[in-house]
Amino acid sequence: MRLLIAVATLLLLGQPAFAQSFTDPRALLEALYAGYMPPNDYPPDETPLQSERLNGLFEKDQQEANGDIGRIDFGPYINGQDYQVSDLVIGEPYLAGGKAVVKVTFRNFDTPQELGFLLVDEDGWKIDDVWGGSADYSYDLLDILQSPLP
Repeated sequence: MRLLIAVATLLLLGQPAFAQSFTDPRALLEALYAGYMPPNDYPPDETPLQSERLNGLFEKDQQEANGDIGRIDFGPYINGQDYQVSDLVIGEPYLAGGKAVVKVTFRNFDTPQELGFLLVDEDGWKIDDVWGGSADYSYDLLDILQSPLP
């Protein structure tokens, strides 16, 4: 019985805590990326980490896609479909008027990534937008979600 309790405790400690309210923008992004790091096999449920506006746009996209792939066919927080995140660096937030902008860099497999996050304070910090890309392709999540279906 003690072994079972110890294993359950270790498993819970290894999972990101999404039910909490994040008073620090960096802590929110650390929780997000913890879901992409070992020992986690699947990305986290990002809904509790996202703003009401962003969740509404994702929901609208799902409804309009009617069971097909909607506007998003990649993971915007990793800039890809598959992931093996390493060398994660979460920058210092720039705070202004209930919003924060944070630069995040990492490697997805061997490809360097640089993303920008817009966070809003909705009784704790929430992701409201992300943008990134490369010289060949760049994206802004809000722009994609607000555009017509392809």
